[in-house]
Amino acid sequence: MKNRDLIITLIQQDLKHHQLIASLENLIAVGKEKHYLELLNVVLGLMDVPESAELVPTAIGRGKTYSKYMGLASWYPFESTSDGLRNQAEMCYSHLEAIIDVERTYLFKE
Repeated sequence: MKNRDLIITLIQQDLKHHQLIASLENLIAVGKEKHYLELLNVVLGLMDVPESAELVPTAIGRGKTYSKYMGLASWYPFESTSDGLRNQAEMCYSHLEAIIDVERTYLFKE
């Protein structure tokens, strides 16, 4: 993917955001759903996933995969930078890429 580094950096920043919100939830009543950045849509756009891809059954898998990684962010040590989340962002990217590759092979034959 031509945007690989940019996509991983976006995922990394979203992980940091989720980590911050999870930490705030422990201190005060803050609902995650009110602070969702919708970066998955940006990530999928940069990965050249067609809009029609939202209609296929595997679209749910993309969303669940991304959400799972976001949920795991709170397990990592809280640091002032997002550097410690880079590996997790790369794993999330690789997982999404694998799902999208399967979709392209079997569902979006171009």
